[in-house]
Amino acid sequence: MNLQRWWDDFYYELKLEARQAFNTLMDASTWIVILALAAFGVEIYFGMRIAMRYDTLIQLWGAPGTRCRILSNQQYLTLIYILFTFGIAMVYCMGRIMNYLSARRRNAAPAEIRRQGFLALLCCVAAEAVGGVAMVLLTVWC
Repeated sequence: MNLQRWWDDFYYELKLEARQAFNTLMDASTWIVILALAAFGVEIYFGMRIAMRYDTLIQLWGAPGTRCRILSNQQYLTLIYILFTFGIAMVYCMGRIMNYLSARRRNAAPAEIRRQGFLALLCCVAAEAVGGVAMVLLTVWC
């Protein structure tokens, strides 16, 4: 096989992949998904940071750092229920975002696209609010 032909084919495919990646990044729906995942990641980061303050094993080992008082069983159960609800809400939110993207790709009616977009936005706001309630409770109880 001719090395120059191989290189030309490789270069053409590389340019095509770069163009498709750039076009994907220019799509607004890509940024919606990236922002939803970033918000989820930030919330998980701060949740884990706060949860480490309550970890009994870290307190027993005497690790340095900020510590919080031991929570009661009712407080633990409340936090577990809220965080479980947050996880379910995030999965539902991602499904709603996928429905919105699907409606845009199949050129659905503009009213349906707006409705799917509104529902996706509403679900993301509700999911983040539920996670925020857990973070507020943790900081109040600390």
